[in-house]
Amino acid sequence: MVLQLVRLRAPLYPDLSISSYQEVGSVIIGCDTPIEDVQTIYLTKESKTSVYLTRVIFEIFFKKNPEYRFFENYKKRQTVLLIGDKALEYKKDYKYVYDLSKIWFDKTGLPFTFALWCVNKDFFLNNKEKVNSFEYQLKKNVKEFFDNIENFELEKSRKDYLKNLDYGFDKKNIEAVKLFAKYLLEINLIKTLPDIRFTDGRVITVDGTQTFFNFEYNEAYHSTKAGAYTESLYKFTLPCKVDKLSKEKDEINILDVGFGLGYNVAVAIKVARENNPDVKINIISIEKDPFFIDRIKSMEIPEILTDEYNIIKNLQPSKIKINERYYNTYTYLEGNLNLLVIVGEGREIIYNLSKENYKFDAVFYDPFSPKVNTEMWTLDLFKVVKNLMTEKAILATYSASLPVRKGLIEAGFKIGLVEPVGRKSHSTVATINGEIPDLPEKEKKRLSTSPLAEPYRDECLCETKDKILEKYYQRINKY
Repeated sequence: MVLQLVRLRAPLYPDLSISSYQEVGSVIIGCDTPIEDVQTIYLTKESKTSVYLTRVIFEIFFKKNPEYRFFENYKKRQTVLLIGDKALEYKKDYKYVYDLSKIWFDKTGLPFTFALWCVNKDFFLNNKEKVNSFEYQLKKNVKEFFDNIENFELEKSRKDYLKNLDYGFDKKNIEAVKLFAKYLLEINLIKTLPDIRFTDGRVITVDGTQTFFNFEYNEAYHSTKAGAYTESLYKFTLPCKVDKLSKEKDEINILDVGFGLGYNVAVAIKVARENNPDVKINIISIEKDPFFIDRIKSMEIPEILTDEYNIIKNLQPSKIKINERYYNTYTYLEGNLNLLVIVGEGREIIYNLSKENYKFDAVFYDPFSPKVNTEMWTLDLFKVVKNLMTEKAILATYSASLPVRKGLIEAGFKIGLVEPVGRKSHSTVATINGEIPDLPEKEKKRLSTSPLAEPYRDECLCETKDKILEKYYQRINKY
């Protein structure tokens, strides 16, 4: 189960599983001695999930390392893992019978999920209507089956067994899957913790916070391997030194390019107020999706950001005129916080803000990635962003792209790298004359010698993504 999530990043059907609270009955260890005396255990090859649960029980819960041996065909052994019909049929052969789900529940207080409904990611993205239709029918069938189970010609023991299982997948199940993955990582059965993705677009990231998958761009809003909160804190808020700014200044101005689900704004407000409760915070955020508020209202808000999301949920619709252009906006103005979310095309809004001589102390540059949202990552747009920044201001972005870094340099920034969070690549910071980490010599050499270190260009700030990429590839293919 967890292995499939790690390797395939497979979306799950929400609210569907085969799980058990306390005894499941069909996943057991049969022993001729008490379990604490077991030295060797024979394992079935029929269920990797059950094998891994067995190892967690022995190695994590009991702090034992028995010898594990696999068997092909059942025969009576001193200690054996059995599942399904074999467990139900042969448990009578053993003096001691231990239900693995019951042991898990006793140790964790959580259900154990033995199976999930997953769909291949590429198939899902190309066949969403079929997948959603199947999900609807599957849930309908489960309900109809249990509504009419007494009418089916099944042995009472089979009916009792089926009724004893749990077929949902709620917060407790998610918590249990995450804990199981944590234990598997501890005993080196998996290499990374998985995120949990659903076909409705929800993603439970590694740090437990929720993000969404955007089906227009085929990307999640946040790094699922770092976590939505973790990414906002360590890739944007702290690299832009919001904590330091709030201590040193009475008023700070932040530009947030790509409001998305609001994490960057929420974390910045939280950090600023923790460091100076009286600091005045002005944030202008740019967002393309006019329905972003609806998505946020459907999101499970992390407890640590409850107060900040109460602000975001109270944004009020309004309009603003910038450089003779009117935009729909969402605003919050109360006390020492002024939050303005401008809805529209990012390049145009950034250009018009520059014509109105706005200046910012920090820039969170967080559009979707250069490969899918190329128009937001060009040398020409970076020049405009530079005009919006104070001399000491820092721009932070998750991108490690060579064209992006080269574009920032040619736009007049000095750049540096931020330690990786959730991935191998360092993210990027840029400034006109502020304090940022030095650029390593290795990266300087890459940027000066690699044919890929050619900026994306969009002189009119009006080209399509495809046209920008076409011209980029024409230029690099000359080398």
